[in-house]
Amino acid sequence: MILRWLVKIAAGVAIAGFLVVELGSPLWTRASLDGTAHDAANDAAHEYFQTHDEAFARQTATKDAEDKGARLDAFSIDDKGIHVTVFKRAKSYVLYKFSQTRHWYDVRVSASATPD
Repeated sequence: MILRWLVKIAAGVAIAGFLVVELGSPLWTRASLDGTAHDAANDAAHEYFQTHDEAFARQTATKDAEDKGARLDAFSIDDKGIHVTVFKRAKSYVLYKFSQTRHWYDVRVSASATPD
Protein backbone atom coordinates (compact mmCIF):
# COMPACT_ATOMS: atom_id res chain seq x y z
CA MET A 1 0.00 0.00 0.00
CA ILE A 2 2.71 2.50 0.97
CA LEU A 3 4.88 1.36 -1.93
CA ARG A 4 2.01 2.03 -4.35
CA TRP A 5 1.64 5.59 -2.99
CA LEU A 6 5.39 6.18 -3.28
CA VAL A 7 5.35 5.01 -6.90
CA LYS A 8 2.41 7.32 -7.66
CA ILE A 9 4.16 10.27 -6.02
CA ALA A 10 7.41 9.56 -7.86
CA ALA A 11 5.55 9.27 -11.17
CA GLY A 12 3.67 12.50 -10.48
CA VAL A 13 6.88 14.36 -9.66
CA ALA A 14 8.57 12.99 -12.79
CA ILE A 15 5.66 14.01 -15.02
CA ALA A 16 5.45 17.46 -13.44
CA GLY A 17 9.21 17.94 -13.88
CA PHE A 18 9.01 16.88 -17.51
CA LEU A 19 6.17 19.32 -18.18
CA VAL A 20 8.02 22.17 -16.49
CA VAL A 21 11.07 21.55 -18.68
CA GLU A 22 9.08 20.97 -21.88
CA LEU A 23 6.78 23.98 -21.48
CA GLY A 24 9.31 26.26 -19.78
CA SER A 25 12.04 25.81 -22.35
CA PRO A 26 10.65 28.36 -24.86
CA LEU A 27 10.20 30.91 -22.07
CA TRP A 28 13.72 30.40 -20.77
CA THR A 29 15.13 30.59 -24.31
CA ARG A 30 13.24 33.83 -25.02
CA ALA A 31 14.54 35.37 -21.80
CA SER A 32 18.13 34.47 -22.60
CA LEU A 33 17.79 35.60 -26.23
CA ASP A 34 16.59 39.02 -25.12
CA GLY A 35 20.01 39.79 -23.65
CA THR A 36 21.74 38.29 -26.67
CA ALA A 37 19.71 40.43 -29.09
CA HIS A 38 20.37 43.63 -27.14
CA ASP A 39 24.10 42.86 -26.86
CA ALA A 40 24.31 42.17 -30.60
CA ALA A 41 22.43 45.37 -31.48
CA ASN A 42 24.46 47.52 -29.08
CA ASP A 43 27.83 46.14 -30.18
CA ALA A 44 26.91 46.42 -33.86
CA ALA A 45 25.71 50.01 -33.37
CA HIS A 46 28.93 50.89 -31.56
CA GLU A 47 31.04 49.46 -34.38
CA TYR A 48 28.93 50.94 -37.16
CA PHE A 49 28.82 54.46 -35.82
CA GLN A 50 32.59 54.42 -35.27
CA THR A 51 33.64 52.83 -38.57
CA HIS A 52 30.55 53.31 -40.83
CA ASP A 53 31.25 49.79 -42.13
CA GLU A 54 27.99 47.87 -42.43
CA ALA A 55 29.71 44.54 -43.11
CA PHE A 56 31.83 44.87 -39.97
CA ALA A 57 28.77 45.80 -37.89
CA ARG A 58 26.90 42.76 -39.23
CA GLN A 59 29.91 40.57 -38.49
CA THR A 60 29.99 41.89 -34.91
CA ALA A 61 26.29 41.13 -34.43
CA THR A 62 26.74 37.66 -35.93
CA LYS A 63 29.64 36.89 -33.60
CA ASP A 64 27.71 38.08 -30.54
CA ALA A 65 24.77 35.84 -31.47
CA GLU A 66 26.94 32.81 -32.23
CA ASP A 67 28.91 33.22 -29.00
CA LYS A 68 25.63 32.72 -27.11
CA GLY A 69 24.50 29.74 -29.21
CA ALA A 70 22.07 31.72 -31.36
CA ARG A 71 21.90 32.74 -35.01
CA LEU A 72 21.57 36.23 -36.46
CA ASP A 73 18.30 36.06 -38.39
CA ALA A 74 17.94 39.66 -39.56
CA PHE A 75 20.12 42.76 -39.60
CA SER A 76 19.29 46.22 -40.86
CA ILE A 77 20.45 49.79 -40.53
CA ASP A 78 18.29 52.85 -40.97
CA ASP A 79 18.24 56.44 -39.78
CA LYS A 80 16.97 55.31 -36.37
CA GLY A 81 19.80 52.84 -35.71
CA ILE A 82 20.66 49.17 -35.92
CA HIS A 83 17.97 46.48 -35.83
CA VAL A 84 18.73 42.81 -35.26
CA THR A 85 16.72 39.63 -34.84
CA VAL A 86 18.31 36.55 -33.33
CA PHE A 87 17.02 32.98 -33.47
CA LYS A 88 17.47 29.92 -31.31
CA ARG A 89 15.57 26.66 -31.13
CA ALA A 90 14.38 25.86 -27.62
CA LYS A 91 14.94 22.39 -26.23
CA SER A 92 11.99 20.06 -26.69
CA TYR A 93 11.62 16.33 -26.22
CA VAL A 94 8.08 15.88 -27.53
CA LEU A 95 6.11 18.98 -28.52
CA TYR A 96 8.48 20.12 -31.30
CA LYS A 97 7.48 17.00 -33.22
CA PHE A 98 3.90 18.26 -33.64
CA SER A 99 3.22 20.90 -36.28
CA GLN A 100 0.69 22.64 -34.01
CA THR A 101 3.31 23.36 -31.32
CA ARG A 102 6.53 23.48 -33.33
CA HIS A 103 6.48 27.28 -33.62
CA TRP A 104 6.63 27.55 -29.80
CA TYR A 105 10.20 26.27 -29.92
CA ASP A 106 11.48 28.43 -32.80
CA VAL A 107 12.26 31.52 -30.74
CA ARG A 108 13.09 34.87 -32.35
CA VAL A 109 13.82 38.08 -30.47
CA SER A 110 14.43 41.52 -31.99
CA ALA A 111 16.30 44.48 -30.57
CA SER A 112 17.40 47.90 -31.76
CA ALA A 113 20.22 50.21 -30.79
CA THR A 114 20.95 53.84 -31.57
CA PRO A 115 24.28 55.61 -31.76
CA ASP A 116 26.04 56.14 -28.43
